[in-house]
Amino acid sequence: MSKVSIVTGGARGMGRAIALRLAKDGADIVVSDINLEGANEVVKEIETLGRRALAIRTDVAKSSEVNQMVETTLKEFGRIDILVNNAGGSAGERKSLFHESTEEVWDYVIGVNLKGVLNCCRAVIGPMMKQRSGKIVSIASVSGIFGHKGLADYSAAKAGVIGFTMALAKEVASYGVNVNCVSPGPIETPGISERVSNDYNEYIIKTTGFGRAGKPEEIASMVAFLASDESNFISGQNIPVCGIRNLGY
Repeated sequence: MSKVSIVTGGARGMGRAIALRLAKDGADIVVSDINLEGANEVVKEIETLGRRALAIRTDVAKSSEVNQMVETTLKEFGRIDILVNNAGGSAGERKSLFHESTEEVWDYVIGVNLKGVLNCCRAVIGPMMKQRSGKIVSIASVSGIFGHKGLADYSAAKAGVIGFTMALAKEVASYGVNVNCVSPGPIETPGISERVSNDYNEYIIKTTGFGRAGKPEEIASMVAFLASDESNFISGQNIPVCGIRNLGY
């Protein structure tokens, strides 16, 4: 039986890499994203690999849309074996030092990065507990480990993902459900490439042990391991994939 995986934020960057990797490993994929056009493009790529795929437009910060996405997945595929909570992002051009920030921006950042994870986990955890198996992998960040100047709201949200992962893992281990998270450092994604300066690129080189940003496929490899049967005795863990950036700089 093929495993069924939901990948949120699956239309580009890390989400696309994760969806393609899981498909290559034999899973059928639901590509969930607010960018439906991009999600459909990823579906086409997955189908060329011989796997079934479905694109669903979802704003993970809205529980009603998440619940509908999960309901559609169950109707189409009959089960959910893997949830990858990848959807997220910082305030982008609206980011600022905390004393200059606004509640509107906090609500957006916390909504997509933390509430989105809670919404998705809440929607899939019942079916997973009922089938007594499941893998949940959330994308956190090294910013949630050591904090990031100018990204206080984002750092708080990602720290919340890490804490939530540990708590949920304790609640569902007896049902055969594993819950882990991955904390990337700087990753070469379209979102970063479109907005970083040469100064920021130099900053990345100086603050990762390998003198480069990570690749989306390197995150996908760790997610694929945590979603596989090889990780059955691993739960409640946060795995940094960040070029040793989590060790401080």
